[in-house]
Amino acid sequence: MYREALSNENSRRVAQALAEAGGTASFSQIEKTSGVEGSVLLHHLNKLQTLSIVESPAKGTYRLRYKTPLCFLYEAKSVEVAYLGLLGHRKEREKPETEVALRLLRSQGLEPKLIYVVTSPEALGEWKTLRPPYQWILCYEEEIIDIDSIREKVRPPLEGLLKEHSVILDCTSATKPATIAYYELAQTYLTPLIYVYEETGRMKWIQSRGDIAERLGIGIGSRMQNLESFGRIRGA
Repeated sequence: MYREALSNENSRRVAQALAEAGGTASFSQIEKTSGVEGSVLLHHLNKLQTLSIVESPAKGTYRLRYKTPLCFLYEAKSVEVAYLGLLGHRKEREKPETEVALRLLRSQGLEPKLIYVVTSPEALGEWKTLRPPYQWILCYEEEIIDIDSIREKVRPPLEGLLKEHSVILDCTSATKPATIAYYELAQTYLTPLIYVYEETGRMKWIQSRGDIAERLGIGIGSRMQNLESFGRIRGA
């Protein structure tokens, strides 16, 4: 639906104006920012509503149904970043991979304000020193080894986060089925997805800002592309 909507230049300008405004704006604000006016603007807003990209909570006010991916693509400064990761068994690890991932994201100028982590009660018990700001989504061991189970467990909180935040998924830890489930969710919701190489502490964007923009057939600015290149070169 995003690709269909953003294939039209005026619709793309309207969606960008909403994203840069933090996801919500009045008709007049969109008109001023996008340069699309009057009945033409109304036509494209209606089109975006039909495609379930835009909602109208009140007369004359419009908002993005999900702030991810558009607010992430257009780097809306007023939209907070949320992180949704995984936590596996401790084994010989001194630090959870979640902490490593968050440090690497911060090095790229991305500061998650909400940190959600999916784990099992058994794995969580092995990381007794972990404290807030982590918010836990607990899965039984039989759930976290099943792709469909973990995907359906994560989908509701993910959709809730997508409505108000730029969400970054991290598929590093836990089980292979959990990694696959996160990848499928990232593809479905066009959500940025990272992976951290445990041996080297290097972070890779499995689905980056540039990848999402390419899927949508749109151009983006250079700032995040430079950050992504920085991460690959420096291993951050």
